[in-house]
Amino acid sequence: MKQLISIFVLATFALFVACESHNEKSAALVVTSGATYAVEANGGDVYVTYTSAGEVTTSVLSGNEIINSIKNPANSVIVINFKANTTSDARTAIVEVRCAKDFYTLVFTQAAGNSGGGNTGGDVDVVFRADCMDGYYYGEKYGEGADRYAFFLSDQGLNNGGQAYTNGTYYYIDCFAPATKSTSLPLGTYTFDSANSGNPYTINSDNSQLILTGDSVENTVTKYMTNAKMVVSANQIVLEVNIDGEVHKVTFVGDLTLEDVSGENGDNNDDNNDPTGGQDGEAQSTLTGDRHVTFDGEHRAKWGYEGDYWQTGYSNYTIYIMNKSGGYVYGDTLQFDLITDNQSKDGDFAGKYTISDKAGKMVMMAGFTNKYAQAVGSWLYEYGGSSASGYKNYAMIKRGTAEFIDNGDGTHTVILDGYDYLNNNITCNWTGVIEED
Repeated sequence: MKQLISIFVLATFALFVACESHNEKSAALVVTSGATYAVEANGGDVYVTYTSAGEVTTSVLSGNEIINSIKNPANSVIVINFKANTTSDARTAIVEVRCAKDFYTLVFTQAAGNSGGGNTGGDVDVVFRADCMDGYYYGEKYGEGADRYAFFLSDQGLNNGGQAYTNGTYYYIDCFAPATKSTSLPLGTYTFDSANSGNPYTINSDNSQLILTGDSVENTVTKYMTNAKMVVSANQIVLEVNIDGEVHKVTFVGDLTLEDVSGENGDNNDDNNDPTGGQDGEAQSTLTGDRHVTFDGEHRAKWGYEGDYWQTGYSNYTIYIMNKSGGYVYGDTLQFDLITDNQSKDGDFAGKYTISDKAGKMVMMAGFTNKYAQAVGSWLYEYGGSSASGYKNYAMIKRGTAEFIDNGDGTHTVILDGYDYLNNNITCNWTGVIEED
C-alpha cells in the first residue's frame, strides 16, 4: 500500500501525528477502575467503580453470551458476573456505562479455557506500549460495505516527511470496519482474516506487520503477523499478535482519529479534475538541468501491487529503482506510478505509458504534492544515505512517456523520456530484474 511504502522513504508524506495522552472525561461520569479488565477463564465477578453526578445505566455492546448478569448494588459500584470460558479461545465483551451527559466504554477480555489456544489470554512474550498512532482513513475506496483504516502504533511516530525514525518499533495494522464515514477507528473487536475478505472488523493478513527500523533503511527488519486480535474501546487499543511464534501485546491510549484520505485520487478533485490543485510548478523540482539516471552498479528494483488505487477499474503498481552504495540507498531513485490496462495482481505491468495528471488506462501518474501535503505519483529524487539524511534534490515528473518491456527472461527494460515542472528532461534506459516487494 502507498502509505506503507513511505516508511521506506519512497514518498515524502508530510504527515505528523503528535503522541497524545488519554482525553480527560468530564466530571459527569468518571470510571475510576479503568477502561479494560482481565477476566479469569473460570469466570466470576468483576467490579467496576465510578463516580457520577446522576443515575447510571449499562448496556452490552458485544459479548452478551459470556455475561451472566450486571448489577449495581451500591452507588459507585457495578458488578458484572462472567460465565466460565470452556472454549480454547479468549473472549471479549464490551459494555457501555452511561449517564445523562457522559459515557464510558469498557472492554473485558476473558482468558481461554483449559484447552488453551488462541493468541490472546495466554502467555505474553513481548509487552509494548505505543506512544504514537499515525495513519489514514480510506473510506470505501478498496471495496463497498466497509471502511478501511491503516495505521502504525509505535514508540517514535513519523517525522514531518512521513518517515520512520531510526531504531524504532512500528506495528502496522491494516483493518476494516463498518462503513460509517468516521475518521476515528470504530470501537469493537477485530480478528485476523487469512482470506482477506475485507469484511468489517477484520485485520488484513497480507499487510499487517512489525517493522523494526535500524540505523539505516537497509538495516530495517519486517516481520509479518501470523495471527492477531485487536480490541478498540474509547481512546484505547489493545492489540495481541503472533509473530515468529511469540505473542506481542501492544497497547495505545490516546486519540484514535486518523488522517482522512478517502477523497484522495485522480477522479475526486475540483479545478477541472486537476489533482495538483493548480500548484506552482517551481515548487515541484529542484533540478537545474537535464538528468539521465543510471543503475549500473549496486542497486535494487521492486514492484508493488496497489489495487485499484486511482479508481479506474485497472490495476495500479508502484515501481521503484534505487541506487545503493555500501548497502545504503544512495543517489538517484526513480519511482513510477503505473495504471495498467488489466486487473492482474501478479506484476503484469508491461507496456508503454503516457505521463499525465489525469488517471486512466495505460497512464503513468504525474508527480505532484496533493492537498494532504503528500508526494504522489512519479518522480525522481536524490537520496543522501541513511534514513535521517533526507533528499538532496527531487523532481516531480510531469509529462512524457515511460515504457516497460518484458524481455521474457525474467528481466524488464525501462525506457523513460519525461520532463519535470521546469522542463528538465529526465531519462533512463535500464534493463534488469524487478522483484516483487
